[in-house]
Amino acid sequence: MYRWCSLATLLLGLVAGAWADYPGVGRPATQAELALWDSDIGPDLQRLPAARGSVLEGQAIYAAQCAACHGDDGRATEIFYALAGGVTAADVASGRVAGLQGAEPSEVSTFMLLPSLTTLLDYTARAMPFGAGGSLSTDEVFAVTAYLLHLAGVVDGDFVLDRSSAELAQQRLPNRNGFSTDHGLWPGAAAVDGGMGNGGIPEPDTVRCMADCDP
Repeated sequence: MYRWCSLATLLLGLVAGAWADYPGVGRPATQAELALWDSDIGPDLQRLPAARGSVLEGQAIYAAQCAACHGDDGRATEIFYALAGGVTAADVASGRVAGLQGAEPSEVSTFMLLPSLTTLLDYTARAMPFGAGGSLSTDEVFAVTAYLLHLAGVVDGDFVLDRSSAELAQQRLPNRNGFSTDHGLWPGAAAVDGGMGNGGIPEPDTVRCMADCDP
């Protein structure tokens, strides 16, 4: 352990020395270079790219590149987490997955836990298909996402995902109303007022229980 720490200290020293000896090395990143990395899109959907993809197009891509791991219906669990399943038409209408209320659900899937459409778009773009993350074009990402929305019962088979229809899809996510910032880390109603937390008040003086703790 000591040898590794010593080596790390030596390397840091060399880097610091090189920076001091060669202050002209490097340059600020250009706007074009920054744009390649600046792909974050918030749940307000305001920065969605000008892309489109239909359920039918997504079905073909899914069959070729996704079904081997996720199953034809998106419910396979042998390799990865199930994508679809565990939600009902009533969940889509209410925005709260009834299967997550109370007892442990018999089935859990990505769409039961999805807070926003951009979460799915971003992960698909960055990490899928497995082993070749980032290989799908933006249109292909939109198409696969459209097909996944269809598998989850969120949209019909003739749905086309683009900038104009993204809001509709997001407003039908099965558990869109199942997330809250109403706890001690964020502003929100206190538990005594029917909320989940303490009104966002930090608890820096909480004493950790080490013995005979409450269940």
